[in-house]
Amino acid sequence: MADVQFTRPEYDAAQSRWSLVRDVCKGSETVKKRGDLYLPRPNPSDKTDDNKLRYKSYQARAVFYNATGRTKNSLTGAVFRTWPTLTVPGALDYVNKDVDGRGISIYQQSQSVIGHLLEVGRQGLLVDYPSVASGAVSRADSEASGIRPTIASYVAEAIINWKTRKVGGQYLLSLIVLKEVVDKDTADGFGVEAKDQYRVLRLTDEGTYQQELWSEENGWAEAMDIVQPLDGAGRPWRIIPFMFLGSENNDSSIDDAPLYDMAEINIGHYRNSADYEEASYLVGQPQPWMAGLDEQWRDHLEETGIYLGSRAPWLLPANGSCGMLQAQPNTLAKEAMDAKEDQMVALGARLIERGSAVKTATQADNESAAEHSVLSLVVSNVSEAYTQCLMWMAQFLNISGDIEYKLNQDFSQITLDATILAGLFNAVQGGRLPVTDFWQYLRDRGIINPEKDDDQIRDELQEDASSLNLDDEDPPDGGQPSNT
Repeated sequence: MADVQFTRPEYDAAQSRWSLVRDVCKGSETVKKRGDLYLPRPNPSDKTDDNKLRYKSYQARAVFYNATGRTKNSLTGAVFRTWPTLTVPGALDYVNKDVDGRGISIYQQSQSVIGHLLEVGRQGLLVDYPSVASGAVSRADSEASGIRPTIASYVAEAIINWKTRKVGGQYLLSLIVLKEVVDKDTADGFGVEAKDQYRVLRLTDEGTYQQELWSEENGWAEAMDIVQPLDGAGRPWRIIPFMFLGSENNDSSIDDAPLYDMAEINIGHYRNSADYEEASYLVGQPQPWMAGLDEQWRDHLEETGIYLGSRAPWLLPANGSCGMLQAQPNTLAKEAMDAKEDQMVALGARLIERGSAVKTATQADNESAAEHSVLSLVVSNVSEAYTQCLMWMAQFLNISGDIEYKLNQDFSQITLDATILAGLFNAVQGGRLPVTDFWQYLRDRGIINPEKDDDQIRDELQEDASSLNLDDEDPPDGGQPSNT
């Protein structure tokens, strides 16, 4: 029987670290719901109900400081501080608003992909072609059925199996197995239940790409649906249009999770917090004491009660004494928390430090490989993957043209300096600075749309100038000529 549910050993080995980072980034509620996994019981051998209640209090008092999740959000925000550059033929303009068929734009999807790469260092993109009744997909089918190519994003946990095959002088993906969860209606038509299905992307022995859909309806015995996608010219695909994305490179190997080290320290900080809060609760309040009491005084005080405060003096027998016990400050747990906070800050900073990652030769271009940051490398991989996916979409539609998707790799806070702006403007007017360089300065700071090239800006300026030079003797509204 076919084992479509088979998972690769390296996939299984990565599950624990992926789960750790995912849980930490989700925040306090998820971490505390995991119970003993992240916060061991102080006395695990005690199975009594009293000890279970004590552990609940111990866990409830602990504070989870989600530095990892905030770092992920901040790094993603730094990438999109400047709007990405998208260059596609007109037939692909729809990706601006809907790249996956579900109303998610390419900008929103790529933002999510960067977050996943920071968490686990792995993601997948599939250029998909909705099938038609004949089982084949072509441009003519698309036009007749109102369908179009999309990019589907798959998290690392969904990519359970993969293989490569050497074809000519290069290695190509020959098998990808994707685990999907779909909603099925219940018998009454109101409820839904989640069902697993597997999408298998395969290069056949003939070297053509086919897509199979497996479900449990027949006990995973065989594929329920098999489709052979065709490109825009009606030819079978000779590759699987699927891109792996990684934190280091875009091959099929599993890369390191950039935020894993921070997540581990974040859990250690959570455990220190639990001990610190527990100690503060147990010995944080002053404890009154008395000495030199005989049984008569003891019984008398127990009967009348003891009150604390300046207006409630304690009457003691001869040679009796009293006082207040205050535990000495124990700062060990607090110092451990402070040290871990400093470590998390340092680890977060390293993700954007130049020189903390290495680019491949094809990625380096004219940059120094030694000056590349982890975040910059992630962004470079995402830009490269989306550009390739957009090319596959164009191939399906049988169209040509310039195609590029480029994300910002300058993560410094960009500000608009009025003095510099005035100086640059004067330099342009004086003929000492090309106007195109001035436009680029404004693009980098979000004043001009970064997707507009120099010709578009020049045309718009000419159109604006023409619209302002209206015939004053014949105003469009029929009124009097304006003097302004």
